[in-house]
Amino acid sequence: MRNICLAGLIWAVSTPVFAAEQTQDNRWEIGISGGTTMIGDSDDQSYIAGSVTREIGDAYIGIAASFTDPTATQGFLRTVPARTQQITLFGGIRLNAVSFGGRVSLGRRKFDTESLGSEDTPVLVDSSGQIFGAGLTLTYDIPVGEYGFFSPSVSVDYDSVDIGRLATAPNGRLLTVEEREDGFSGSLAFSYVHLFGESAAHSAGPYIAIVASSNSTVFSPGTGGERVAQLAAIRNAPGEGDVWMEVGGSASFGLSENLRLNLSATQTLGFVGPEAISLNAGLSLRF
Repeated sequence: MRNICLAGLIWAVSTPVFAAEQTQDNRWEIGISGGTTMIGDSDDQSYIAGSVTREIGDAYIGIAASFTDPTATQGFLRTVPARTQQITLFGGIRLNAVSFGGRVSLGRRKFDTESLGSEDTPVLVDSSGQIFGAGLTLTYDIPVGEYGFFSPSVSVDYDSVDIGRLATAPNGRLLTVEEREDGFSGSLAFSYVHLFGESAAHSAGPYIAIVASSNSTVFSPGTGGERVAQLAAIRNAPGEGDVWMEVGGSASFGLSENLRLNLSATQTLGFVGPEAISLNAGLSLRF
């Protein structure tokens, strides 16, 4: 699986270091995102997302919404592409160097028209499915020198997603069969952030993680700290258990006192299917 996303950064993909560095007067944050995900050579998914976050003391709560639209003309293993609308509630708390975060996601999937054999034989699909997910993340920030932070983290997620598959009835008609895929995923991630520029307004650093999942269908790359990316890149095919690595990096640039431009990239290594590459970019505004 290859996954390329161009996404606007919201709180969920911000480095925890910056949350601690913001002034106490700015308790709200809004973000907008958009991009595309390429799975293999035939299953592209574009998406848009946005969020609102509120800080309450050392804690935060927020809500994010996303819409994912596939551009694939034919599913894998007789599966049906689906448009996905999803709402995610997330929150967390920071206790000195330790941060706890969690999320719950609910959504709906609308299966698209499917073509078999050629574009002259479309199969009209009029059905929908659901998507659900929940996860917890624990992060520990360790100062490295005056301008660096090393942050190991562990994450546990449960996700469930309905996929549509094409089946042939005894009379020869093609039918859509809804199948539910669910499973647990866990990751151990390590990231480093180095602050630079005037007033240390910018940052950049690498990321590496080991990920294990009981069902590769329900897992999206970037669970270790990028909840926006996790809203996209759904595999419309039956999954299986797998263990793999993720490597990448991130950068954040202060465009003004309260406006940031954020970039990140992640590459899977050893995935059960085609490898994934995730690229994310966007803006977040605090007020």
